[in-house]
Amino acid sequence: MAPEDFDWGSGEVIYWALDRVDPAIALVEQLDELKEDLAQVRFGKDTLLDVGWYPEFAAEGSFVVTIVRDENWDDPLFTDEAQTMDALLGAIERGVGLASMGTADGDGPWRIPSKGAVKTED
Repeated sequence: MAPEDFDWGSGEVIYWALDRVDPAIALVEQLDELKEDLAQVRFGKDTLLDVGWYPEFAAEGSFVVTIVRDENWDDPLFTDEAQTMDALLGAIERGVGLASMGTADGDGPWRIPSKGAVKTED
């Protein structure tokens, strides 16, 4: 899986290690590649889409796609989990769409539930 496989919209790929995970090989056979830091894409000045495997290197883990603003990892705007590479593709695409909506006008804060973006009051 390469960064070029996605339409990032306004996002900029700043880290990518998902190319080390081969979709043709069972995930349990490539646990050494399944780590917490797999990809990061920046949207605007303060929004980050992060992809990782949790727990790291564990067969019972899953991919987690998270969107955070201002590096506030304790209160993510969006989180989605995936057990397969196909499901990960969908989770990343949902995250990109939502991150793009949340940063389109530079106004915030945004709370991004699983079905869409909703602007919240301060």
